[in-house]
Amino acid sequence: MKVSTLFIGMLCTWIQVLSQSKYFEGDLVYHVSVKSRVVELSDKDAFKVLALGETLRVTCKNGNYRRSSELHDEYHIIKDQKVYIKFRKLDTLYYLDYPYDTAKVIDITKSDSVFNIAGYNCKVITIRTSVSNSRLYYTSALLNDPVYVRMNTMGKFSAFFRETGGAVYLWHREEYPLATETDSCIRVEAKSIDDHIFDLPALPQKKFSVESLTSTAGYSGGEERWVKYLQANLDSKVAAKYLKLPKGQDQAIQKVYVEFVVSETGMISDIHVANKDEVHPKLAEEAMRVIRESPRWTPAVFYGEKITTTVKQPIIFTVVKG
Repeated sequence: MKVSTLFIGMLCTWIQVLSQSKYFEGDLVYHVSVKSRVVELSDKDAFKVLALGETLRVTCKNGNYRRSSELHDEYHIIKDQKVYIKFRKLDTLYYLDYPYDTAKVIDITKSDSVFNIAGYNCKVITIRTSVSNSRLYYTSALLNDPVYVRMNTMGKFSAFFRETGGAVYLWHREEYPLATETDSCIRVEAKSIDDHIFDLPALPQKKFSVESLTSTAGYSGGEERWVKYLQANLDSKVAAKYLKLPKGQDQAIQKVYVEFVVSETGMISDIHVANKDEVHPKLAEEAMRVIRESPRWTPAVFYGEKITTTVKQPIIFTVVKG
């Protein structure tokens, strides 16, 4: 009787261990590639726009995730139904509720073709939404607990998990309007994870908003100072000489659109006129001079990171019948 009781106890423990190990717990390490989709943004700065580095470590346990890269830490906390984001250069913890992602799923396609990634056989699924396209290679050899993952709607994870039975993806390509991100798994580390790894930083919390965390390049001091600079430096004689009044009208206006690059330090380069075929060469020359001689600009900022961007600035010439 004692032997039988011991055996049954050991069997129950063994079954429990098997049950616990059914779902993946550990780290997934990805190599990240980011390619810009617009000429105004370099690949280097596209990383900053997506707040990523070249390596992404995803730690998983019971529906909780921690995604860590060079530029941010991201916590998916199941009990809070929230995603928390800590950007490296900002001393605030931003959060999003799981229902935040309201992008509509337009189409889902799957293929039974098998690809080997990081030593695992993977199948393919493509999820197209109203704002992005995702292509994922997933393996059923590594599973997430569906009880937890079905609640995470961020990035359409719930749709992915539903369609794949809770599978873990080892390759992921996401097409955003400004850039394409590709995550390729280079290492799978199945191991026990201490719950403390999901502890949130002790920082003030604020709801995430793209608008409040990004800014475009602009003239230092704002629009008012920019107008004052133009009034003080734009040669009015150029407009009077080369801008002709239309017959029967008392005023003529010409906009010259000057494009130029504002670097991370605010330096200006690559100045040219975008609509040069529509304006007098002397007006174009004067517009470029005013930009070239302007003080240093304020660079664009994404999540605390300064980036190099292209600016298209109108310079307005006006002549009035005297």
